[in-house]
Amino acid sequence: MTKVTHNLGFKVLALFLAVISAVMSLTSVAAVIAGGESGFYSGNAGNYYESPLCSWITDKYADRVMDMYRYNPDELESWVENENTNFGYEILDSDGNKIADGNVSETTILMQSKPFDIYEGYTVDGEWLTYDAPLELEFRSYVKNPLTAADDYLLTYRLYGFAYQFRMGLLILALASILTFLVSLIYLLCAAGHSGKSEDIKPNLQDRIPLEIYFGLLMMLLAMPAMGFEVIYPFDQFSDIIILLGMFIYSAVLGIAALMTIATRLKMGKWWRNSITFWFFHIGWKFAAGIFITIRDTITALPMTWKYGVVWFMLSLFYFANSHNSGPVFFVNCIILVLVLSVANQLQKLKRAGEQLANGNLDFKVDTSRMFRVFGRHGNNLNSLSKGAAIAMEQKMKSERLKTELITNVSHDIKTPLTSIINYVDLLKKEEQTGKGQEYLEVLDRQSRRLKKLTEDLVEASKASTGNISTHLVPTDLCELVHQGVAEYEEKLEKANLDVVVTAAEPVFGMVDGNLTWRVLSNLLSNACKYSQPGTRVYVAIAKKGNSAVISMKNTSREQLNIPPAELMERFVRGDSSRSTEGSGLGLNIARSLIELQKGKFTISIEGDLYKAFVQYPLAKAPVPQAQNEEAEAEREQTNVELTKENAMQKDIIEEKK
Repeated sequence: MTKVTHNLGFKVLALFLAVISAVMSLTSVAAVIAGGESGFYSGNAGNYYESPLCSWITDKYADRVMDMYRYNPDELESWVENENTNFGYEILDSDGNKIADGNVSETTILMQSKPFDIYEGYTVDGEWLTYDAPLELEFRSYVKNPLTAADDYLLTYRLYGFAYQFRMGLLILALASILTFLVSLIYLLCAAGHSGKSEDIKPNLQDRIPLEIYFGLLMMLLAMPAMGFEVIYPFDQFSDIIILLGMFIYSAVLGIAALMTIATRLKMGKWWRNSITFWFFHIGWKFAAGIFITIRDTITALPMTWKYGVVWFMLSLFYFANSHNSGPVFFVNCIILVLVLSVANQLQKLKRAGEQLANGNLDFKVDTSRMFRVFGRHGNNLNSLSKGAAIAMEQKMKSERLKTELITNVSHDIKTPLTSIINYVDLLKKEEQTGKGQEYLEVLDRQSRRLKKLTEDLVEASKASTGNISTHLVPTDLCELVHQGVAEYEEKLEKANLDVVVTAAEPVFGMVDGNLTWRVLSNLLSNACKYSQPGTRVYVAIAKKGNSAVISMKNTSREQLNIPPAELMERFVRGDSSRSTEGSGLGLNIARSLIELQKGKFTISIEGDLYKAFVQYPLAKAPVPQAQNEEAEAEREQTNVELTKENAMQKDIIEEKK
């Protein structure tokens, strides 16, 4: 459900109430204030002619008539004849003699009398104007009773009577309209910037206008009703009141809109950013900072870009030698030097980023905040490339991990019922079988044990690929380990009609885990028995190669090898395309994982039907025999005893001398 502050309908209603209540508040409060000055609420209400409103209009007419008498007497005579007004006047001299009057009759009431000075002329005294002594006159203002002309007096008289008649209602209306205006305005300020179901502040069109431009436009729009006020004054017609009311509504709408945009800008935070002044100083600051940073980067880049500096120096010498304006040329060359070194520094950063990505450092990022636009785009592309590669690598690792977990879980779930099947097959073998039952039972026994071996291989491959196998690396004689493996597989090799040739020039020690390496050798010898051509030889060699100990095994394949070496080491890939052998296709993959766990390397190569496997381990020094360790320890102890005795003898000799 949309919140109240987010509802467009409520906003429109609140805006309407705010505008109407603002106009009503203004008019009703003005009426209450005028009524209070006239004694409406104190019980001392006078008639209209004693009210401040009547005095205000009288002053207005008096000032107008006095100005016409001073500066344009002819216009005053025309005004007296043609103006339909309730105002009258008399002008008396200092002796009390009447020298001018207008629109005064027996029914008029004297409203006020005040001094009135005029100047008959002036003389020129040098460059200054000197006025003659003023004439001290008296100006008397009169108003008809009753009012007969339709002027400001009649309009205000009716308003005065209406205000007195509904004085208590106007007081209540003023309080109610002020309260309504405040509630509506507070709601609009709270709802400013909200729309829909989102809690985010969303600026509208007026909120996006820069601050100075907005308030400049606001002042221009508010000037229009002010000019209209001067046009329709003195409000002597009903249409003038309607126009005045429209001006009030127009001004109220603009004022409320200004308050709402101020509220929205404050809610968004950092309201000063959307201003021309801020952008002016911001751009200036950026420009100055860019110049400073460019110069600083240029100085910093000198050790890396000194060649460009030398070229600039040589070109500068050439320019100076062929130029009469060395000062401007030097200044231009300095600017060129700064730009060239800055470009060279940015190119160095991009080059370094490319090298880091090429070396596999996908976390390396290029700082493009201080680069030129064209270099910054290239830097952003490099950052995006590293980010994309990192995401792809992470997804690949996640996929491998999920695949490994799936294999482990499925293998574990298969193992339980499979063990039950094998046990029941063993029980059936103990029972007497007739007919082909014994033959079927042997097939069940063979296939169930093959499935068990496959399940175990799956679990082992999963553990090996995820590194969940503990390793204990110690110096181990690989020659001895190979001979033990060949001896262990002697029966199977004879059954496969294979002859093994082991070559080792000297004992070779590698830093390996004996159990894991034995499993690797077992796997390689098992594959040789399964896939080698009968009647051929299997060559096994142990040798040193640099800082590595290498075990190589070569044999001739029985089947045609039309599989790439890299594919042969993947899971569930076997050397025979017919898949007629007992292998699971996991042996080489498990062997590679076990070798990598021992910080070694496993590779294979195929030349026709010749299959070669190479196992490479870190080379290790031969361990010292236990007997030699004991002799060395005894010698160290004997040496320590002799040194202790010698120190004691020297101490005794020193004591005797003392």
